[in-house]
Amino acid sequence: MKKVFSNWMQSLIAGVAVAGVLGVAYWSFVGLPENPTFSATTQTITNSDLLTTDLAPQALNITVYRTPTCGCCKGWVEHIKKNGFQVTDIVKPESEIKTIRQKYNLPLDLTSCHTSEIAGYLVEGHIPVADVQGLIAQKADIAGISVPGMPIGTPGMEMGDRKQSFDVFAFQKDGQTRVFNSYKF
Repeated sequence: MKKVFSNWMQSLIAGVAVAGVLGVAYWSFVGLPENPTFSATTQTITNSDLLTTDLAPQALNITVYRTPTCGCCKGWVEHIKKNGFQVTDIVKPESEIKTIRQKYNLPLDLTSCHTSEIAGYLVEGHIPVADVQGLIAQKADIAGISVPGMPIGTPGMEMGDRKQSFDVFAFQKDGQTRVFNSYKF
């Protein structure tokens, strides 16, 4: 009985290994399936060299909505304050923040841990200040910009020298998205 179990276990392990190799080969050849929300990401707008002092003072007023338990949100607030923005920091329950996101029709897969409003735009997540400045200066015809999730190394999510590549997405009220800026590390 012991030998039968041993042979069966070896066959199972070999089968799993072969399936894994075939799966990796298949997805490498065919390509991973795309998230349809992100499929329209061909246009990339480069990072702005704009200085905060180049913007009108009223354009620098930003309202940040965050939950009371989020420490990384406080880090992002400090990041934008250091760069000349006047911040109204409002702590709200997640259900109320969700209502603000819905007002701008933020796609669910673009959500992050905090939401901001500035100059008629929604700014979602750990977005570098240069992208917020660029959004305001360009007066883009979009609903807002977002860094979904919480990528390591973004403002407020610093972890020493560790950095994750990430995209800043622009989104329309009709749900269309495109890449606003890319950060590759």
